[in-house]
Amino acid sequence: MITIQFVGILVALAAIHITYLYYKRMNFTKKELYFWLMIWIAFLIVTIFPRILQPVVGYLHLQRSMDLIMIIAFVIVFALTFHNYVANRKVMDKIEKLVRELALKDIEK
Repeated sequence: MITIQFVGILVALAAIHITYLYYKRMNFTKKELYFWLMIWIAFLIVTIFPRILQPVVGYLHLQRSMDLIMIIAFVIVFALTFHNYVANRKVMDKIEKLVRELALKDIEK
């Protein structure tokens, strides 16, 4: 096992532990816990067995497994960015509505 794999295993195990702590503190629902555990376990499996991606890499005509991982990472980053924008926009709209209601309520007094 090379050093980068060892570091990857440590990162995955730490992430699994942190995810579990968030669940125990009731910051995550059971559904979120399972989602993140699935992600971290998949990361752990790919870290331990990097050749597991070779069939997909060959099918997509990529040169290395890292190319596939980077493509997947970019897609996930863009999807999360969009999701965060939409969620932030909803919160901003709710705050704006609340501020307007409070301002109108103050005028009526």
